[in-house]
Amino acid sequence: MTTSTIIQTIVVLGIVAVALVYVLRRVINTARGKGDCGCGKDCKCKKHQ
Repeated sequence: MTTSTIIQTIVVLGIVAVALVYVLRRVINTARGKGDCGCGKDCKCKKHQ
């Protein structure tokens, strides 16, 4: 393996790790009921009232 291949692999693994952390945070927040319902600013959902 060349140096550029190793650097590219590290960058890709970093991007995948960041994406995984983002998805896990969204899933955990949604499971706890703190997730965004998608209504926007003027939310009329029952869980926000």
